[in-house]
Amino acid sequence: MGAETITEDERRFRRAARKVTEIAGVAIISLVIYFLMPLDGDFADLIAAALFIAAAIALIPLSVRRARQVLTSDQPLLVAAQALCSIITLLIVSFSSVYYVLAKDHTGQINGLHTKIDGIYFTVTIVSTVGFGDITATGQVARAIVTGHMIINFVLVAIAIRLMSWALKQRKDVAQSEARF
Repeated sequence: MGAETITEDERRFRRAARKVTEIAGVAIISLVIYFLMPLDGDFADLIAAALFIAAAIALIPLSVRRARQVLTSDQPLLVAAQALCSIITLLIVSFSSVYYVLAKDHTGQINGLHTKIDGIYFTVTIVSTVGFGDITATGQVARAIVTGHMIINFVLVAIAIRLMSWALKQRKDVAQSEARF
């Protein structure tokens, strides 16, 4: 049998499928790590703080790297979606850890948060600005962290969206100028 020829459309589809798989993989791996982290032990505060700091440090270079990938990709929308999903996943996992430890180890800070799933649920309600009210920040430390989280959401998501839309526009402008020649 002869070698199988793959059309350009098939290549693009396979690359797109790979990107979607990477997006799902990052989310799944992040959640598995979150659920396996020992956030109930003596070092829970330290682990949650270290994860939060690492996430904060990683966000800027991650965003810049992804924007560069958008500029060079033949599928810039998928790369931009991948970037946004990575940033949101990082935010959710890091804040979920902080909220879980805060509720577990510091009585009276967060009412209604008892499990790691509750931590994710609470974080997603904050990120999505839904706020059902079944889990509430009641202590001053928790309220300060939640307020900071909301501000970070606005700032980081706005910057990430702006950066990705700028990169997409640059990519479009380059493609249009190449099409002219």
